[in-house]
Amino acid sequence: MPMFHTSKLTTSLCSVMMGYSMVVAPVFGADMEVVAKKTKIINGKEYVFTKYLDEKHDVRSMIQDRTGQRVSEKMVAGEQRRVIGKKLQAVLEQKERGLAYGDRVTVNIALNVEVSMVREAPQSGGGEIVQGRTLGSVLNGRQLSDAELQRQSKTEMSQLRSRHEQRMDQQKKQIMAWAKEHGFSQRADVEKAVKDGRTMVTIELSRSEIHDLVQSRDMKIAGIELYEAGEDDIAQAMLDTSVNPTALTNTNTRGSTIGVYMTESGCANETRITNYNRLSGSETDHSRNVGAIIRAVSPDSFLYCRGGAVLPTSIDLNGLRLFGIQIIPPLDPPIHIVTRSHSTNDNTDYTSLDREWDNFVYNENIAVFNSGGNTGNGTGNVRSPGKGLNVITVGNYDDATDTIWGSSPFVDPETGNEKPEVAAPGRSIAAGGFTMTGTSQSTPHAAAFAADMMSDPFRPWLRHRPYLLKANMLAGATDDIASNNSTSQLEKAGLGGIDFASAHLNGWYWYWSGNNNAFDSFASNDGNDDQYIEKKFYISNSWDKVRAVISWLNRGSYTYDHRNDTHPIGMDLDFRVYDPNGNYVGSSASWDNPYEKVEFTPTVSGNYTFKINRYANRDTASNLRLGMQVNLYDE
Repeated sequence: MPMFHTSKLTTSLCSVMMGYSMVVAPVFGADMEVVAKKTKIINGKEYVFTKYLDEKHDVRSMIQDRTGQRVSEKMVAGEQRRVIGKKLQAVLEQKERGLAYGDRVTVNIALNVEVSMVREAPQSGGGEIVQGRTLGSVLNGRQLSDAELQRQSKTEMSQLRSRHEQRMDQQKKQIMAWAKEHGFSQRADVEKAVKDGRTMVTIELSRSEIHDLVQSRDMKIAGIELYEAGEDDIAQAMLDTSVNPTALTNTNTRGSTIGVYMTESGCANETRITNYNRLSGSETDHSRNVGAIIRAVSPDSFLYCRGGAVLPTSIDLNGLRLFGIQIIPPLDPPIHIVTRSHSTNDNTDYTSLDREWDNFVYNENIAVFNSGGNTGNGTGNVRSPGKGLNVITVGNYDDATDTIWGSSPFVDPETGNEKPEVAAPGRSIAAGGFTMTGTSQSTPHAAAFAADMMSDPFRPWLRHRPYLLKANMLAGATDDIASNNSTSQLEKAGLGGIDFASAHLNGWYWYWSGNNNAFDSFASNDGNDDQYIEKKFYISNSWDKVRAVISWLNRGSYTYDHRNDTHPIGMDLDFRVYDPNGNYVGSSASWDNPYEKVEFTPTVSGNYTFKINRYANRDTASNLRLGMQVNLYDE
């Protein structure tokens, strides 16, 4: 398995080169700015990958072996495809030594399902936010009235449901054909996966059946892993994140019309919570606490809960239609946010579970928040499905001291994406008659916080655009969380503590979507015939700080298939900013993150230029789902 360490830094290439036992003279200027560097071991060999800016501030890269010698990317071969997960392999070897060949084990089988790409018309929109009010919303160059904006939101919801239906139909046929080929077509596990709309089948198999699947060399099988049962990981807290008073005193930002779906081992009884539908599951103390946190932070949202720590089913999202007739209607209000206070897989592996939840965000355009575990004082690993590139993983801090709590996880997965993204209050949270501590408490706070932002009727563009919501929350996570002068503690806070006033009140937003080639179209039609998407926004130097964030989605299927490659991320975007005089302000160009952040002090007033380039387009089957938030705030 590849091992790696990543770091973002600004230094000279000369100092990068000096870190090796054999120094090779660079073939470029020694004062070039290094913006990202990572070390990764592939097939037993160590390589250093460096991104740097040239004289024109374009991103360039180089790869060096352990001696400092430059090598081409073609020479750095990816590791061999691994079908059997490491933990399952260990179990099978143990059984082989002492147990019968027919003994059974529960596994997750990740399946490759080829769904024909539905053409998505390129769409770009955005606007300015001043003191919480949206001043003009633009879609494809045309300004929309509030009524047009609401109609557009309904049209997009209808289009999403239509695409969901088409995808489910193709998915069902392929999975059932696969099951028939391997003799599983009558298994209830397969039928449940199809009904729920999954591409991962959790099924109990004998060692001989697993052996036969591996020997079949069926390319439909992306991976077979051991199934691991996971575990479940407020007033002052809401003041700390400025939900109270900024959100709760405004009738437009209390979660109205937003469906929040929570899932963990159990679900509170329906008498415990208002505006609530328990879909399945028995009550636990933990679920009472988590449900009450959501209700306190987002009092007018509608809460759904299903036990078992599972994604919403296809029927939850789209209802059930037979022969064109709607037999079961979809949930109303529809699900806009999923929050899971439950995690599993205490390792750094990007698993089939992470793949499934990443695919859900990408396919359904629904934001997902996950707790990621409470391993900070142990392994430190962020647990699944919180390792996902599209999943927002939430750290846990003590709102009494604004200090990260020791149990909060921080070790990044093998895919290299930095986790968690943000932090929220999670220590000694009293809700639902219980006081609890953990990321299980910080995660529903962040999810309900997002519901409050989405419910603003003048900002429907946050709904079904999880990439824009993520950019918004990361740009607004400006609360400094103390780190006790520990690097590991600092990593636990992500980009900072969530802050409603910072995220919601002032700035600019923009988004771009369409098929894969839409990026090139946007880049060539923005007034500058180059490879960059550019936007200009007016910023006054009266603001203390500007934090700009871009965020985009990646297909979980691609990440999983390439998890052992040099760069598992399917689309790699970089971000830079210039002041009104054309002077370079800053940039962000990580190797593995699905987001980039540039923060600066505006020294002059005027139109700042924000430039996005697509450094790598490895997954050409991936559609463009890109959001940008420019947050203006005072410290």
